[in-house]
Amino acid sequence: MAFKKIEDNEQRQRKKKIVERFKNRVPLPSMKDRKQQDVYIIDTALSSLYNEGDKVTRSLQDDILIPNQIRISEKDAGRIWDIMINTGLVHSIIGFGNAGKLSLTNEGYQLMSQFGSYSAFLEEKDKQQQGPQMMFPQFIIEPADGKEGGEKEEGEGEQKAVGKA
Repeated sequence: MAFKKIEDNEQRQRKKKIVERFKNRVPLPSMKDRKQQDVYIIDTALSSLYNEGDKVTRSLQDDILIPNQIRISEKDAGRIWDIMINTGLVHSIIGFGNAGKLSLTNEGYQLMSQFGSYSAFLEEKDKQQQGPQMMFPQFIIEPADGKEGGEKEEGEGEQKAVGKA
C-alpha cells in the first residue's frame, strides 16, 4: 500500500511539473518567421516612442512590451535591443535609474514622420530595390564571314546581328 502511494505521488509531481512548464512558457506573436516577429516588435517600440510624446524615454520591457501584451524571453529582448540600437533609430539612456530605457534619435523621428512606421519604411525600401528592371536585348554587328577589313568580295558586305534576345 505504501508503494502505491509513492507511485501516485511521483505521477502527480510529474503532471504538476508539466503544467508548470506550460504556464511559464513564453508565447511569441504568431508570425511566419523571426524576421517578421522582429519587425512587429520594433514597429511597436518605435510607434510607442514616437506617438507618446509626453515621455522622452521609455523602458523597453515595462513601458513598451508589457502594455502591448508582447511576451518574449530575456534573450529575445536583448536581441531586439541590439537590433534597435544598431539601426541608429533609437539610443539607450545611460545614467542612474535609466537602465533599459530608450529614446528616439533624429533619424528615428525622421523615419516615423516620413513613413509612419518601421514596417512601412521596409516596404518602401523593398519597392525601391525591386523597381522596374527592364532587360534590353543586346546586339553585336559582325561581318557575315568573320573577316575584318581587307577586300570585299561580292555579297561579302552583308552583316548579320548576333546576340541574345
